Amino acid sequence: MNALQHRTAIKWLHWSTAFLILYFLLVEPHVPDFASEAAQTAALATHAGMGALLGLIVLFWTILFAWKGPAGKPGPKLRGWKAKAFGFVNRSLYFALPVMMATGLSAGLLAPYLVLAFGLLPLNFGVGSENLHDFAQEIHELAFNGLLLLIILHVAFHIWRQFWVRDHALKMILPRMFHKVL
Repeated sequence: MNALQHRTAIKWLHWSTAFLILYFLLVEPHVPDFASEAAQTAALATHAGMGALLGLIVLFWTILFAWKGPAGKPGPKLRGWKAKAFGFVNRSLYFALPVMMATGLSAGLLAPYLVLAFGLLPLNFGVGSENLHDFAQEIHELAFNGLLLLIILHVAFHIWRQFWVRDHALKMILPRMFHKVL
């Protein structure tokens, strides 16, 4: 895999992950407890299916990171604490995403009922414990909230780079059609 293919793969993984996480944040809020059982089952099946898709993307991205290392370097305008901040913000996401996915996987595996991705593909055996499942769900929600905080830092850092440092950081990751706006 050459540098151009690596950067292209990273862009696809970056935006696929971003849209799926945005889906979990905005489109799929928690179904209230008073909702019908059918609505709760459908919401869980969709959540499990989208989580499985995100898990595959994160797995591929983690393998790519382990094989090739991080995609970008701080750049010549980032020196000292700025370069260290760049490394921290990007590497923390490389580690936070698999942790968040692992907590979601553990919540699913510990469910005392069968979890079907998109209502079709069984993801567990349905032999877990209610207490362990509830605990794993709480850990998963904490991991997701921590991931959201890192994502906000990531976005803020790149916006800061684009408009204050002026190193065209957003042009490196955004599709070409948005370059005119920047």
